[in-house]
Amino acid sequence: MIPVEELIYEFKLTLNKINRQDNIDIPIEDIIVYLNKAQVSWIKTKLNPNNVYKVGYDSIRKRIDDLQILKQSNVLLKPNKTNDLFHIGYDCPLEDAVNYMFYISSYAMAKSGTCVEPITVDLIRHGELTTKYLDANYNPSFEWRTTLATLGNDNLTVYTDSKFKIEKVFVTYLRYPLDIDVEGYVKFDGTNSKNQNSELPEYAQSDLVDLAVKFAAQSTDNQAQAVFAEDRLNKNSE
Repeated sequence: MIPVEELIYEFKLTLNKINRQDNIDIPIEDIIVYLNKAQVSWIKTKLNPNNVYKVGYDSIRKRIDDLQILKQSNVLLKPNKTNDLFHIGYDCPLEDAVNYMFYISSYAMAKSGTCVEPITVDLIRHGELTTKYLDANYNPSFEWRTTLATLGNDNLTVYTDSKFKIEKVFVTYLRYPLDIDVEGYVKFDGTNSKNQNSELPEYAQSDLVDLAVKFAAQSTDNQAQAVFAEDRLNKNSE
């Protein structure tokens, strides 16, 4: 948890330290926008396989700890049979996963006859679907308690070989963090702002500030500030 007041203070301090000739005054509501944009950017950096370690969420213990507070486990999705006659499957609307951001894993409850069993779900790219759906080593199988799934159109689609039905699907995912906010202004929807600290770990504070400063500099076409903030971010990751 990072206090919002500290983030705002450090944002102003860093921004004016970079640009010593002028004391830049950015409205508080704009600072909040930059800080929230920084939160999402920081999370995406942690999940992006192009990060310095070339790995994603489950590859490094530290990375899991970074994002653990955002993890939502085994959330029930309601499957609806699709009209695809070739790839027989069930669409599970991700709107049932509140504030869904990133997929981690899932499993399904499958029914064959009177037998209901949990089966593992292997998420694949949509371009691989036909090949794996028809391959005896990968295709959906109640006997082997395994099936395939794809993501698209705000659905997790779980497939079957028509010999079994998908009764329920449970997804584990990362949600979006709560929006950072501070008292003292009126939002676009007419409601008063309220204090909300960042949910991210304290050691993310420097990164959030530098990212927010970078976004502020880019929005004002101040390339010197943007480059300085980017340099600080690179040093933070060393």
